[in-house]
Amino acid sequence: MRKITKESSEAFVNFDQYRKSNTEVASLDTIARFYLHGNCIAEINRGKLPHRELTSVKIDLCGWHTPTTRERINGILDALGYDFGIAQRNHEQVLVRLRKRRWTFSPDGESSETYLEDILKLSDDSFDPDFAEKVFLSSEFVSGTDLNAIADF
Repeated sequence: MRKITKESSEAFVNFDQYRKSNTEVASLDTIARFYLHGNCIAEINRGKLPHRELTSVKIDLCGWHTPTTRERINGILDALGYDFGIAQRNHEQVLVRLRKRRWTFSPDGESSETYLEDILKLSDDSFDPDFAEKVFLSSEFVSGTDLNAIADF
């Protein structure tokens, strides 16, 4: 993770002001917005309680399916404590959660490690990470499901 991503993500979740290069975090009393190239890619609202309880989180790619946008969003998701991130698979934006490692052993003694992924497709650029987390944790979850097509979970 780049230094700018780490610094800006920490500022965002702490409702601090931040500005460097193409990245800016603007916060008011109960709302913080994360901007990349002037586009608001994330927003969090908190209750008016002193301990800063989060009430809602919104993420939006704003049509920019670039490695930098994905990296900033992944930094935000990591700073907020989510166990998944955004990636690109077959030219589509998806949410990916690493499920577990699998070791493969060949007859000649070689071994290789692969990760099994849970994937949620994004047919829309915006998503609610709390909702995505509920979908990932649901017993009805099927890898490859379109997150934006689910009405309720």
